[in-house]
Amino acid sequence: MSSNEKTTENSDVKTVEMAWLKGTYHFHTYAYRDPRSAFASGIGLPVVSPTTVLLGMVSSLFSTGDSGGAQRLLDRAHECEVLVDAPDGVIFFRAFHQLRRYNTEYEGKDKRKGINARYGLTTINQGTREYGLVDGAITVYVGVPSELSGNSISALTNLRHLGTSDSLCSLIQPVSVGDRPDTMKLLYAPRRDFAKRILEQGLGTIGDSVTTVTLSTFNGAKPLKQTLRHWKMAGDSADTELTPYVIAGSFEGTTRGRIYRKGRPR
Repeated sequence: MSSNEKTTENSDVKTVEMAWLKGTYHFHTYAYRDPRSAFASGIGLPVVSPTTVLLGMVSSLFSTGDSGGAQRLLDRAHECEVLVDAPDGVIFFRAFHQLRRYNTEYEGKDKRKGINARYGLTTINQGTREYGLVDGAITVYVGVPSELSGNSISALTNLRHLGTSDSLCSLIQPVSVGDRPDTMKLLYAPRRDFAKRILEQGLGTIGDSVTTVTLSTFNGAKPLKQTLRHWKMAGDSADTELTPYVIAGSFEGTTRGRIYRKGRPR
């Protein structure tokens, strides 16, 4: 699919002209939590969710002062498409960290128990999270409505973290505009699309190994306006859902953590 190809939305006459952008990042620290795992004991994944990329771009625009561009991208995030090319490998290890959270106005959020004397102050809890040492780079491909391509290039150029807020990254080459990559060459595809390919072309096309992970995606509904004020967990809001994805590669357990190695699609 070329960058100026038009795609039809369902049976409507309206079409959206898409531009495909590519950004490749080196990670200084890497952490991305499986959306199904608890915040205090996050399990790491070697790829990030489509919603993570798009909301990271929105955050990037806000950080540079382009609030208008950020709002326009958020309003049309459900029309965008994201593909992620996993790194060559990731060594995951668990780290203890302190979680600072603000006390709510009422104890246990139950108004009948009265005002919390520590309202507004922080509580410190201990948690664990999997961090990763990344071998190689992570490349993201983002298809956006063509009229948003300028803002989106700026967003990807100024992206400073992807995953958690301490998952710091740097762009290692200028953002480029090109064609939509083959989903199966990256092997980053919803499981239903992967199963269809296997039925059509056979097992000989999948490479050395594959793994199924669960990622957060927009479900096609227009993102809610209140998302800017409070973002619910994926699958717990009207505009997101949890989707099984197939990625290239496999995991190996060790006494100290886990190792992800990328399989090569054929």
